Amino acid sequence: MRIAATALALALVPVLASCSQTDTPVASASAHEIAWREGDVDDALAEAKESGKPVILYWGAVWCPPCNQMKATLFKDPDFIAETQNFVPVYLDGDTKDAQRWGERFGISGYPTVIVLRPDGTEITRISSATMANELPELLQVAAGRTTSIEDLLAKAQTDTASLGADDWRILAGFDWRNDPRHFADDAKTGQLLGQLAAAAPEPALQRRFGLLALAVGAEEGDDGKVALTAAQQARVGEILTPILASQSEIMANRQELTHDAPALVSALPKSPKRDELSGKLIAAGDAIFANEKLSLTERVEALNIDVDLASANGPIPADLLAKVRERAAWADKTATDKISRQSVIDSTAYLLFDAGDRAGAKKLLTAELERSSQPYYYMSSLSDFAEKEGNKAAAVEWARKAYEAAQGPATRVQWAILYSNAVLRLTPEDEAAVVKSGEAVIAELSKSPDSYYQRTRVKLAAWGDKLREWSEAHDGADVLTQLRTKMATACAGQGAQAAACNSWSKAA
Repeated sequence: MRIAATALALALVPVLASCSQTDTPVASASAHEIAWREGDVDDALAEAKESGKPVILYWGAVWCPPCNQMKATLFKDPDFIAETQNFVPVYLDGDTKDAQRWGERFGISGYPTVIVLRPDGTEITRISSATMANELPELLQVAAGRTTSIEDLLAKAQTDTASLGADDWRILAGFDWRNDPRHFADDAKTGQLLGQLAAAAPEPALQRRFGLLALAVGAEEGDDGKVALTAAQQARVGEILTPILASQSEIMANRQELTHDAPALVSALPKSPKRDELSGKLIAAGDAIFANEKLSLTERVEALNIDVDLASANGPIPADLLAKVRERAAWADKTATDKISRQSVIDSTAYLLFDAGDRAGAKKLLTAELERSSQPYYYMSSLSDFAEKEGNKAAAVEWARKAYEAAQGPATRVQWAILYSNAVLRLTPEDEAAVVKSGEAVIAELSKSPDSYYQRTRVKLAAWGDKLREWSEAHDGADVLTQLRTKMATACAGQGAQAAACNSWSKAA
């Protein structure tokens, strides 16, 4: 189940300086581990008030690939571990009690999210998971010494960029811009602010960094689903990418956007020698990212998205590129030897194979992982996606059902039940019995988790309610909708202060 770039922490990286634990967090730790407090945010904030230290809060999930990427790299970095001693570190798994309520309070949605809080719970910043490990300690030092909230800093950035100081720019550069739904749900407004910062940033590399992200966020899709650029945006693509691709330090600082956004931007340019030149340099940058042994396995493997996305925009995948993808996939499979690293990289590797045309190889890789992984349901969801893309609706629904049944953790089981029900609504809408069965599964999971109708659970249930209502209108399903609403009312009664909001889940806007 590929996670969208905007839901995973693909965000700005500090570039001013240039011009990545154990399976289970522990309450106490040696100098070689982070002394995570598990789940109890109230306790962490109380300790912060007593000690005067800020809180560093990590929100994640055991199944989440980028979360496991952080565990395999950043959370094992000695400098990062040392710097966390100046904070009260708290680990909040999305399936723990009250986790979604805390997510609602702090405006956290995507896994993973890392935020720095003042002892009173006010947010100082949220840190991009793409931050280079050698830059993060300095960023944390800056954050630890600040009293300015992110609210105040963003307000100043919007109205008075000239007043921003060096530390303000460091915080803005390391901010997780694409993982803050509270402030940046509107891509157009986000792109506008990033454009302002690009124009005002104190250094050329940082100007390009903000400019690239402004393009990535602000580019709109055409009727064909592909990125459509204005004439001004087309000019900016070349202006920004050309110097970035000429600098190894800027390639590394911008590696996430080069991997996941730049191919679509370049492909949206008119066919010309200039576009071909940019494509070649972008592919070379991807090879440089793969060759950088300081990066995570996931980042190195996913750099091949550049080649595949550029080639896909021009027609069938050539044989030499398919061979390159297979070689990298075999390398990832061999190199990822522990459960955490495999959970971080195998799914994206399978998608590379699938997108490059080796569908059998992709399915074989994931099927083998079902026996090895502690979270096989994640790969079952990907197998469901593959089956749907191949037009095998029955197999897609069956894999979605298996994934739900295997899922673990209360919030995760709600989410996977929704994935199952959505697959039924989308692929076999005529099967009323399956609609009822999968819908009842969602409601049953929510019933098991009182006082949990917050954040990810709330957002996903509301979206599912919209889909169910649309299905009812299109398939004469009023009786089914009434039946499910009645059951949902019972589940919502256990949602405390959120009961009324919960009951609105399937009502027309």
